[in-house]
Amino acid sequence: MKNIFYFYNGRSALNFILESLNLGIDHEILYPEFTCDVLFQYRKKYRYDFYKTNNDFSFNFNLIKKKITNNTKVVILINFFGIIQNTKKIYNFCKKKKIFLVIDDCHTFYNPKKKLSYDCDFKFFSPGKVIPELGFGGILIDYNNVIHKNENFRICKSQNTKLFLKRFVKSTILYKTFKSLKKRPKYENPNFFRSKYIVKRCYLNKKDQNIINNFDYIAQKKISHQNFKFWTRVSKELNVKPLINYKFIKHGIPLYYVAKCRNKLHAKKIFDFGWRHNIEITSWPTLNKKMKKKKDVINYWNKLVFFPNIYKINFDNKKISWKI
Repeated sequence: MKNIFYFYNGRSALNFILESLNLGIDHEILYPEFTCDVLFQYRKKYRYDFYKTNNDFSFNFNLIKKKITNNTKVVILINFFGIIQNTKKIYNFCKKKKIFLVIDDCHTFYNPKKKLSYDCDFKFFSPGKVIPELGFGGILIDYNNVIHKNENFRICKSQNTKLFLKRFVKSTILYKTFKSLKKRPKYENPNFFRSKYIVKRCYLNKKDQNIINNFDYIAQKKISHQNFKFWTRVSKELNVKPLINYKFIKHGIPLYYVAKCRNKLHAKKIFDFGWRHNIEITSWPTLNKKMKKKKDVINYWNKLVFFPNIYKINFDNKKISWKI
């Protein structure tokens, strides 16, 4: 049996999980090295450590196993950029060790009611990243009915009007003209996307839940997968190396198309290219402060670029030279 909870955002869902598990002061959470800073926005403070992933961001069972200690209480796996991974082996291992396995699926979206093999204790999503009408929202799935609803949490007020006005302003010619005159953001700065603390103890209202439940997954999935194939073709022209294989993201709606550049200078040229052509090519993530001190992690981070993969691509290829 599984319980589904609807929160303000994905990080609030993770907070709810950790609070519900009653972690002690000596208990430890394991994260992959490339974890965004938003996943450390705890209401409570816990001990944590990191494990290495493969170069394509898939997890490595043996590398995780080496990091597990008697204090490890939670292992967090991230399905980076929408990749689907076989977690049966690590889930069985965690059950024997009485460790909770949590899967972060915030880089993609698919119908949470779909019967996919879960092989974890909890999974959480950020549907607002995919659904334009929403702009926020988090889903938590508790597969083993371990945690229960907190009756003290309030209900979120709808923000649809505010989001509509924001999208309208961004669609105007004046806004686009003003944006084109601005200097390119420093995507190459590891601190550029540092997130504000946005964890809320509330549940989504029924109206916003209905937006999620009535979302046209099939139509959006088609757009996203067409975009993914488009960027695969373009990556050859830009001389960047794709890191995610299409066959591993067919089940969902990946937010980004991720690729690796030759070096930091090459990545900066890609950012410049995107800004000139009004294509939001960015960096990701804002790493945890401990990981920013690791040279191998930062060196790899400096080579990564991320292409938008949600909204329908409508570039005039005749006017764009993809060679830089």
